[in-house]
Amino acid sequence: MKPDRIIFLSLAVALGLGCALILRPFLPAMLWAAILVYCLWPVYAWLCRHIRPSIAALAVTLVVAAVVLVPLAHLGLVAAKEAQNGRLWLQGVLQNGLPPAPPFLQKIPLIGSLLTDFWNNSANDLGGAASTLQPVLGTVAQSGIHLLLRITHGLVSTVVALCISYFFFLSGAVIVARMRLLLARIINVTKVDELFTLVAATVRGVVFGILGTAAFQGVLYAVGFEIARAPKALLLASLAGLVSIVPAGAVIVYVPLCLYMLGAGHPLHGILLAIYCFVVVGGADSLLRPWLIARGASLPYAVTLIGVLGGVITFGALGIFLGPVLLALGLAVAEEFAGQPRGSWRQP
Repeated sequence: MKPDRIIFLSLAVALGLGCALILRPFLPAMLWAAILVYCLWPVYAWLCRHIRPSIAALAVTLVVAAVVLVPLAHLGLVAAKEAQNGRLWLQGVLQNGLPPAPPFLQKIPLIGSLLTDFWNNSANDLGGAASTLQPVLGTVAQSGIHLLLRITHGLVSTVVALCISYFFFLSGAVIVARMRLLLARIINVTKVDELFTLVAATVRGVVFGILGTAAFQGVLYAVGFEIARAPKALLLASLAGLVSIVPAGAVIVYVPLCLYMLGAGHPLHGILLAIYCFVVVGGADSLLRPWLIARGASLPYAVTLIGVLGGVITFGALGIFLGPVLLALGLAVAEEFAGQPRGSWRQP
């Protein structure tokens, strides 16, 4: 290789690393913005037929900001209030011991008497534990501050992602065209189109199959909790919808809620709510999730779910999309290396 060629490649690599370091703090927000723009591109394209592209991009961005930021701000305020109340209650318990068991515990079927006895036997054991547990309380307080900072950072990142999405709406088509030209210098044009289609189908399957189903379940839980007059219905429904990313994950939310309503003197509400959550919401999950994933993703349901869970563990919230996309690309590369047609690994 000629010396001038080596110098040129070295400068190109150094320039690429410099650009990567500059963009690194904004990379998660850019990925979120790209996913958002891809999902809402049909809406933006429809608006562009009637109004200017800049106004259409601003309108879509503002609507998404209202839909995302207002509920997040409300849930943040509710969580902060409940955390303050919980801290005061914990301090009182550590100083004075637990109060007598509430009456609703005794009314819980099967386990009510056991819970009441355990509560009452432990009521006086915590009276002098305040000094012993002070280091633990300090650790809990630090964890709470750390959580608050993470929540604040998440809100700021969301605002940044929304701002970036506005510019992605305006320049999205040009960016994709430039990426196609760049990749075409490395691999075959046909393969580039296949990879773009694969990534788009996987993201679409995750959005509509995983997140869409979880959001739909959250709405169903909110309706059921409100009808049953459950306490903190909106907060619990949001939590149930969030954990519904995992199949049957909402059990950890609605089962204790139903037991609480049984013990609080509302047995009919508790029983009907349990049936509603298990039959109606659970049935919708079993039917809707695989159907939506099959329509969008190029991966089967089990592989998509593994990609979502593994991606969340590895990359955080962004791993919901990165996990399935990386698995899909990995399978595509394995098929290419093995000389097999696309999708041959599914065949027996």
